[in-house]
Amino acid sequence: MAQDENGRYFENGSLAYDVYAWQNTAVRPEPQHQGLPEEHVRPQPYRRVKAKTAIAPFTLLGTIVVSCLMILVIFGYVQLFESTSQVSRLRSELKSLREQQMMLQSKYDAKIDLGAAQAYGEELGLTKPLQEQIVYVNLSGTDKAEIYQRARNSLLGEVVQAVRESVFGLIEYLHPSGA
Repeated sequence: MAQDENGRYFENGSLAYDVYAWQNTAVRPEPQHQGLPEEHVRPQPYRRVKAKTAIAPFTLLGTIVVSCLMILVIFGYVQLFESTSQVSRLRSELKSLREQQMMLQSKYDAKIDLGAAQAYGEELGLTKPLQEQIVYVNLSGTDKAEIYQRARNSLLGEVVQAVRESVFGLIEYLHPSGA
């Protein structure tokens, strides 16, 4: 490296020292540094980048299964609502029928005249039974009842049967033919 008249070190391309630099007294002109040009920002047109999305088959299958299950749950709630409203209607009908039965029973009991029935029986030739005509039946034997249970299907068979019944019920609900 060599040193110029101002005491700065510089390199002239080789790494060897300039041995004759002390003899070179001519003033070299300072190289003029031209500054970098100003940076001009060009406006870039806005480009909309669209990413291609691929739907995984398991995602599609899962979405379909979840949608079917949601429909079945909603259908179940509709059936539950219809069943509870039908039970409520039947309970009110049962209450009115019991009231009617009590009213008719009281009318029936009021019309029974034991004296008239006894007179009518004597008219027909009926008499009270004698002691030797009365027979007692012994019912102290054991009764036996057999309860048969259906053979259970596999879990998959039960699930398929439940789905089938739900689908048929949904179709019947959406297209009532003879209701």
